[in-house]
Amino acid sequence: MADNIRLHVSGTPDQARPLIEQVLQADGFRFTWEGPGKAIVERGSRKKALWLGVLALHYKYVLMMYPQEGSVVIDLGLGTTGLHGGAIGMVKLRNKLDEIDHDLKTAFHSAGALIT
Repeated sequence: MADNIRLHVSGTPDQARPLIEQVLQADGFRFTWEGPGKAIVERGSRKKALWLGVLALHYKYVLMMYPQEGSVVIDLGLGTTGLHGGAIGMVKLRNKLDEIDHDLKTAFHSAGALIT
C-alpha cells in the first residue's frame, strides 16, 4: 500500500495525458486540470463521504507530470488522508492507488511507452 506511484514513460505530457484519462475515467474518476502537468483526480463525493464514512468513499489523488528529455515522469499521490472513512477508508484509498498503478502500467506497457 503506497502513498504515491511513479511511472516513467516515453513521449510528452500531451501524449501521456489521453491514456491516463482513458484509464482512470473508465474507473469513474474525473479530472480537474490546474495546468498542463497538474491535475486533481477524484471519484465519489466528499460530502457523502463525510456523512456516510466508509460507505461512500471519496477518492482524491494529485497527478503531476514532469517532462524529461523524450519522456515524462508521472507521479500520482494521495490528495486526502482517507480519515473520513476511518481506518478502513485509509486502507481502501491506498489499495485503490495500487490498482491504479497496475492499470496505468498495463496501459502504458500495451502502448509500448512504459520505461519503468
